[in-house]
Amino acid sequence: RITTMATPMALACLSLLLAAIGVAAVEGIDCRSIGLRVTEVYMDAPIKDIVWLEGQVVFALTTKRTLYRSSDDGRKFTNVMSMLQDSDTAEPPFHDGVDAMYPSDADSKRLFLQGGGKTHWVTYDRGESFLRRRAHMPLGGVKMHKTQADYMLASRMSEKCYSRAKAGECDQDLYVSYDFGTSFRRAVRRVSQYDWGPSENTVIYSAYSAR
Repeated sequence: RITTMATPMALACLSLLLAAIGVAAVEGIDCRSIGLRVTEVYMDAPIKDIVWLEGQVVFALTTKRTLYRSSDDGRKFTNVMSMLQDSDTAEPPFHDGVDAMYPSDADSKRLFLQGGGKTHWVTYDRGESFLRRRAHMPLGGVKMHKTQADYMLASRMSEKCYSRAKAGECDQDLYVSYDFGTSFRRAVRRVSQYDWGPSENTVIYSAYSAR
């Protein structure tokens, strides 16, 4: 259920929506009785994540890695997987669909979509269109820059992390992109944590030596 809300009672109604993500719902509250609009939306699986962008645009990602988009503040949702080129062509050990969504703090129209394999997607226009990004590597996670919309940090998991048959250790390297995921270059080997620092071109990370 998706609601418009501004009061503590309304926030309790929001918990009914979050229940689909695994958050405990507040019982005994009738959202309609306090004058809130409630819209029931049915998707292919429980919701994993929700992102709001400007202009009443809402994205919902389900646990089946399916992406839905709404342009009317959540009243109606459309499955947009057909707009994501090569979203169903991943080969084992990877999987199809969208794994995670990363909105840009620097540009409220942008969203980076992490795929389940080596293909990812971006939108510059709140999901009116999507561009494929072939990073040639699976991503372990992404950190968007707070003020520079084109800057991204991303971790790459080693092949051992995906297959017991591979030799070596399961670790991750840190990569940086200055063109919104069009290209990545390796910055640091074997990182465990990372994030953008307080100044524009500063990165804070922790790394470890090979065993």
